[in-house]
Amino acid sequence: MMNRKMPFYILKILSDRIENISRSYNINADTNNELEYSLGEIKKDLEKMINLIPRLKDSEDLLMQTFQSLERELDVIYDDHGQPNETSRKLNTIRQILQETNIKISDCLSKEEKAPILPRQQQTHLDIQMPKMSNNWLNLHIEESILDSPMMSNLQLSCDIPSINLMLCLLTFAVFPEKQLIKKKPLIYWWIGEGFITKSINKVAEEVGEEIFMELINKGFIQPSRKTPKNPIIHGCTVHPWIHRMLVSMAREANFFDLDTTGKVTNSYHNSRRFILDEMSSTSDDRPKGELLAIINVREKYPSFREDFFSKTEKIKVLQLGRWQSSPRHHIEIEVGKFLDKLKKQKQLKYLSLRGISRITTLPSSIVGCQNLEILDLRACHNLETLPFDIGSFKKLTHFDVSECYLLENLPKGLEKRSSLEVLKGFVVDHWRKNSCIVSDLSQLEKLRKLSINVGMVSKVLEETTFDIKKKKKKRSPKDNNDKEATLRKIRAHAQVIRAAYLFAAAGKDLRIKNLRILTITWQMSSKSGDQRRKIFSSSANKEEEKDERSDPFAQILLPNLEKLDLRCFPDKNLPLWISPVNLGNLKRLYIRGGNVKILVPMSDKFKPWKVEILRLNYLKNFRFHDSFVLEKEFPHLLYFERINCNCIADGLYDKNIKWRLDDGWQTLKSTLRGNQPPS
Repeated sequence: MMNRKMPFYILKILSDRIENISRSYNINADTNNELEYSLGEIKKDLEKMINLIPRLKDSEDLLMQTFQSLERELDVIYDDHGQPNETSRKLNTIRQILQETNIKISDCLSKEEKAPILPRQQQTHLDIQMPKMSNNWLNLHIEESILDSPMMSNLQLSCDIPSINLMLCLLTFAVFPEKQLIKKKPLIYWWIGEGFITKSINKVAEEVGEEIFMELINKGFIQPSRKTPKNPIIHGCTVHPWIHRMLVSMAREANFFDLDTTGKVTNSYHNSRRFILDEMSSTSDDRPKGELLAIINVREKYPSFREDFFSKTEKIKVLQLGRWQSSPRHHIEIEVGKFLDKLKKQKQLKYLSLRGISRITTLPSSIVGCQNLEILDLRACHNLETLPFDIGSFKKLTHFDVSECYLLENLPKGLEKRSSLEVLKGFVVDHWRKNSCIVSDLSQLEKLRKLSINVGMVSKVLEETTFDIKKKKKKRSPKDNNDKEATLRKIRAHAQVIRAAYLFAAAGKDLRIKNLRILTITWQMSSKSGDQRRKIFSSSANKEEEKDERSDPFAQILLPNLEKLDLRCFPDKNLPLWISPVNLGNLKRLYIRGGNVKILVPMSDKFKPWKVEILRLNYLKNFRFHDSFVLEKEFPHLLYFERINCNCIADGLYDKNIKWRLDDGWQTLKSTLRGNQPPS
């Protein structure tokens, strides 16, 4: 249930929108009396609706959807600034939406006020110590009085929070411990799952989330976290202690989370309908108290649920059980039992995260009953071996992540039919299975923006296939003849997988996704696999086809909109020919990490230079630049360059490590590459 202060935040945001429109149309002019009347009536309807909010208990979803929709419509009117008549028509449509929503609210109120009111559980005061800097303040109750004072209330209202979406996203930080590093991606997934952010006309929901994350940084609410000080890529954030305490106060008063006065999560979740799993907050002996919106695991290492837990609540939108941290030291273990089977009743579930959880070996087929699922995050489930054959049945799936699930050998057929898929991480090119997806299937995913591929132990498959071929040549027994067709099918299937991986590495032939923005490929090939695979493709037809592909490598632009390419453990000495500024004209980030790449050669003068802004070359023990290679000429738009553990000169001795930014100056980089000054 919303607290009395939440409506004032919403009213201020929407009122600002209405005032902006008034100013943009010079509303005081006689010619705009109709606009003035429409805007005034919208404001009255809005105030009437907001006055009803404190009486509602279980209808927040309806209201927040209406407010967010209204905010978007007002923004469109302000941005378009069309003719007054057209604007009046749009405003009348908005009024109609508000009036219909008011009727729905009245219906909800009549139903809710007839139901018995559950007594609010008294919040017990827990003896939890705050950080050392605040211990004395806690003892004197000074901090509590400041946070609850009218001054703090006015500060909260005067914060520069220009949208409802931004305010809701900001409040989510209140549930994390002070100074904890929070990963960006799971946070944005949470926002999408609860509906705090949605796609816009030109951007998908994740891109909208990225913008809000950056806006929170720019406004000083959160502090960015980078892997190194010079690295421009932001992968997470922390919250300053004082900002965190203000957010705790706001979230507590708005019943956004059930928190005590110190910011500690309470055992109750009746008011917020968000169940937060903190340390030692098992639910094995608990039952849901009313309908839940979300279950968020913040720090519980061993979450457990009684078997009937999910049968008692069926409106969960977010089930975030996985870890927020990327390090495997943050261990989470779960007793799967029948818990996953019960999820089939969660018809409204939009986001499920089991990221980094141990002891999950398979997903039951019943999970496809979650037909509204949009984001399925199984990253780093190291025990996961199999997926349901009908995993592609999720009609609304936009994000599917099985990266770092090293025991998975393939992905089932059907995923390629999910036209809504935007992010696919952990696609496996490995041992062939009859109903497995192959690389060429991915070309059907026209909305795919991010893709990571794991090319498995192809050298091992090559050895097995070569052995089978030799075995067939030596033996001609009746028993072998009976199995001849089966063996040949196996050989052809293995060759298909190997050839797809080879051609993909050589020319990118099997991958044509025009909207792809980010591509990561990880190879697990031995250095000798290049010679082995050429033996498999020794027929004249194959030789002719490979010759054609390499004779004109720029004949077809395969990934014209690619912005980031990350190659890991590439097995050959030279990069594939399709990796060029001609084919990848929009590439902004190029990472080459691990593998056998030996050299970067300069492009021909007839080709334009790279547009790459971030170049990372890491753990390439044989790598060096060509003698004629001039980094400033080939990569003139470079903003950040990194070289770590490249060109092994002797055992454990490499070229100087470099972490360079443009403001360090090109001369500094040139000097460092020549070895005339110590590395940064």
